[in-house]
Amino acid sequence: MNVRFHYWAVCVLLGATLAVARLKHVASAGELARPLEAIPLEIERWKGTDDPPLRQEILKSLGATSYLSRTYQRPGQSIHLFIAYYANPRAGETMHSPKHCLPGGGWEPVEFSTVTVPTGGGRVAVNRYVLYRAGERTVVLYWYQTPSRIIADEYQSKFWLIWDTLVGKQPASAIVRLTLLDAQSTWDDAQRFAAQIMRELARCYGR
Repeated sequence: MNVRFHYWAVCVLLGATLAVARLKHVASAGELARPLEAIPLEIERWKGTDDPPLRQEILKSLGATSYLSRTYQRPGQSIHLFIAYYANPRAGETMHSPKHCLPGGGWEPVEFSTVTVPTGGGRVAVNRYVLYRAGERTVVLYWYQTPSRIIADEYQSKFWLIWDTLVGKQPASAIVRLTLLDAQSTWDDAQRFAAQIMRELARCYGR
């Protein structure tokens, strides 16, 4: 009798916990404090230009609340910035990892590693993905950024999404991707630009 009572008590408690978490999950979704488009068009002497809008089928597949696609240039150099923002991502959904989406069009992955970027709050880890095609190397830096933290590992990003939902924090998240030709820009250039984007996205979150 006691065993059965405890079993149903645990079931009810778990159900109530999930229900409360779900309510918090839905209620905590909100707009960004500043839209992604408010990220400056000039960063570290890089001048940006908005890219053409994505096609509807791509937008549907992306499933993002909003996105920013922009190319920054300075003499002899360019960096492509892409941010996909999710106001209320569900724990069961998988945001498209650039590691799986990028190979194609003749590009072959040759290296994948985690590197650190110095910021005002200390060094943070991001992913570095190197692609090769016809003698040309492209470097992709990407990370997941929430209102509270910057995360390299996609599985950790899912864990923190669930955790933030359970404790009532805003469950918003974004994927940030920087793409640059390996021969064009130095690692110092990429680091400084990445740190600036992290700072600007934090401002979009209201931080």
